[in-house]
Amino acid sequence: MDAMKLLAEIDRMVATGKVVTSANDEAVADIVLATITSGTTASFYLTRAQAALVKERFWTPERIRRTGLRPISPEEAERIRVELGVRVKNFRCTPITCGCGHVYDAFDFIQQGIREHGLDVVNSVFSLKDSTFLQVNPSFVPICPVDDRRLSRTHSSDGGIEYDCDEYGGCCYQE
Repeated sequence: MDAMKLLAEIDRMVATGKVVTSANDEAVADIVLATITSGTTASFYLTRAQAALVKERFWTPERIRRTGLRPISPEEAERIRVELGVRVKNFRCTPITCGCGHVYDAFDFIQQGIREHGLDVVNSVFSLKDSTFLQVNPSFVPICPVDDRRLSRTHSSDGGIEYDCDEYGGCCYQE
């Protein structure tokens, strides 16, 4: 894209109330990580390289162990594809155990996302080719599909739901 078209796109985006930031990958990662630790809710559209740098610094082996972040099984990915119509690749999440005993997992998370945003929006996020949509301290509140209980970190010894794949991620500061 030539510079004039790029500036016109940036101008249109800023006119909608969004901000566009340009910096080297290290600086962008620093901004995202500072936002995570501040507890502020924000969404970032990052290059794959920027997202990889943030995830490398955020998802340390200790944090993965503490939060329980884990890849979903091939069976769960297939269930999501067949029953919900969404293809997920390399999806990881931190499940939440509801007080009723139900484990709120990737299937429930994606199903709730479809209810709240629609199938086309969810599929668009999982179809990003050159960028990653990273939600920081998301305002998303999981709802147990068994008893309609609002789930939060206080309802779970698991620490709350976080999620990650190449196209999409959600990180929380839980210290």
